[in-house]
Amino acid sequence: MIVVCVMIVDLLIPFLIALPYKGYSHLKTVMSVLGCKASPWGMIYNIWMIVSGCTIAIFGYMLYSYYHNEQAELAIVLFILLLIYGIGDEVISGIFPLNEKEDDVTVSTKIHGFGSVIGFIALQFAPLILAIIQFKEDMWYFGFSSIAFFLLSLIAFAFFVMGDKPKFQNTVFALEGLWQRVLCCLMYAPFIIWVITSL
Repeated sequence: MIVVCVMIVDLLIPFLIALPYKGYSHLKTVMSVLGCKASPWGMIYNIWMIVSGCTIAIFGYMLYSYYHNEQAELAIVLFILLLIYGIGDEVISGIFPLNEKEDDVTVSTKIHGFGSVIGFIALQFAPLILAIIQFKEDMWYFGFSSIAFFLLSLIAFAFFVMGDKPKFQNTVFALEGLWQRVLCCLMYAPFIIWVITSL
């Protein structure tokens, strides 16, 4: 249940951290900006990112341990994907925060950006691997559920990427903060369901 709590806090803590951050928009601004120097509680957010990333990496190993006897290869892939996400997107983001302005590029922001991209892509495909494992384990309902979340997350990811393009600046796709939050919910959901149903 610790993993479920961490994932839920991951989704909710930005709303708390943003309270004293004047001008921050949950709809338009990505969550990583909450860790910048201009954010009053940025240090708290960065520390949380490191804790969360380590927890999810450990959870990846737990999933590997759970499935390695029957589905060794897929279990290793799932572990690697969650490890890359936990370290790449969360731990690295906590250690190397973004600057408030997108065009203010530093070594820290470059490392942050690289880690985030690799981490998010890894997490993007984790529900698909989980679904394949569930199908092989004859857990058809949960397999279809994980596939559904995977497909919906692909759509949300496409919207999130489109929001960064100039021609979509005045459309709903420009709400990068919204699509990032939707994306995280969809990618976390299969694993939250897995933990709850495995208790």
